[in-house]
Amino acid sequence: MAVEVNDLAKEHGSQWKHTNRVYKILEYNYIVFPLTFILTLYAVKHATHAGGYYLDIAEDGWFKSTIFHVTMMTVFLLLQMPPFGQFLGLCLPMRPNKFADKPRTRRLGTLHVCLVTKGTNVSTAVNSVRCWDNLSQRENPSVKFHVLLDSENSGELEQQLPSYVVVDKVPESFSVKKAKYKARAQEYFRLKYKFSKEDWVLHLDEESEMDDRALQTTLDFIERGTGELGMGTIYYTASNHWTNMLMSAAEVNRVAEDFGRFQLPLLLLRRPFLGWTHGSWLLINGAVENAIGWDTDNVCEDYWFGYHAARLGYKFDWLHGIFREQPPCTLQDLCKQRRRWFTGIFRFEQPLAGIALTFGILAGIGTLIYPGIGFLWQKPAVPSWFRDIMIFNDAAGLHVLVSASVLQDMSIMNQSLTSIILHVVVSVITQPVVNLVHIVLFFSVVLSPPRGFDVIKKA
Repeated sequence: MAVEVNDLAKEHGSQWKHTNRVYKILEYNYIVFPLTFILTLYAVKHATHAGGYYLDIAEDGWFKSTIFHVTMMTVFLLLQMPPFGQFLGLCLPMRPNKFADKPRTRRLGTLHVCLVTKGTNVSTAVNSVRCWDNLSQRENPSVKFHVLLDSENSGELEQQLPSYVVVDKVPESFSVKKAKYKARAQEYFRLKYKFSKEDWVLHLDEESEMDDRALQTTLDFIERGTGELGMGTIYYTASNHWTNMLMSAAEVNRVAEDFGRFQLPLLLLRRPFLGWTHGSWLLINGAVENAIGWDTDNVCEDYWFGYHAARLGYKFDWLHGIFREQPPCTLQDLCKQRRRWFTGIFRFEQPLAGIALTFGILAGIGTLIYPGIGFLWQKPAVPSWFRDIMIFNDAAGLHVLVSASVLQDMSIMNQSLTSIILHVVVSVITQPVVNLVHIVLFFSVVLSPPRGFDVIKKA
């Protein structure tokens, strides 16, 4: 039974119009965000003078304790990999229209828009597909829309999909050497369609909602870009936006981390840092898919693929189109999701990946230790210039977090100024809690990694 363009699809269309406000800001991000950071830095310095700071100034020169504290805090700064990476990713020119402004240099064979699902979160997958109803490129013969079902028992979902969607079921009998779960489904899809170098696959998770701007950005990159892989911006506003304060605050942290962990390496080096790659809003050339494949037993198949694509010298670009997803519904779902990520990266075939992840967790510990010591016990004494560096670091982190929260809220309708400010305050206040949860989950994985691939519940 086909689903026609209905009130829900029209509502999606209205919501997406608000993303234009975000694109206007990103077009001049290299002006807007440095200016807002200057204001943030001024406010933080004023607050530290008025209310105190967790570091004192060493008036009597360098002592053993001073050397120790400066050394430890420097290590924590360097573990950010790179220091101030999120701030740089936010402030360096993004140029969201850079591909649209270039001449066509490549031919598109077929773009396969592939949403992969286990078929258990039916309403979530249907809502994502309904966003395609309004796409101006829906009738483009070079764009094919697929729902990749990692199950043969999904009749309820199939009945609710539009007629223009191709349903690809992974047979239970299909097997490869290593791949399981999502990687197995993606390997089946690759082998079934035998991609050429002019074909592309846009990989989506079941909750990934796409609009015209994101699809047009994809096509512009394919026809006018030079890279072989692309990743894009994800906001966690599709549903449950601030329904659960802690869950939404955790996703604001993800948006903030994207500026440094994902965007910055692609902007400067055109390759991910080690294998940090999104599993959704991931665009891959067909020749790259064939060269690498998805036959891995790693439960972070996206990280695995990104690492090997970078190792083979393929070029990545960041695509400034916005997809919407949703935060986990419960703390239990968040724990399952994060534990799977940590397991895949920590147990990656190259030890450097696990070491880098551990360093990142240690950097998170550093953001808790010294403020905790300074505010609850005794303030470490450091040189005044080093104290200024730490104030700059704290202001930069605060600025990125606030910016991420505000950008998300600006992309959707009916967010009052009061709500936007409240979300900023909650994001800032709960950041230590989110960091602590991630630290605990990481060490739980080190001691007892999960088995299998948990599909979390979606709204």
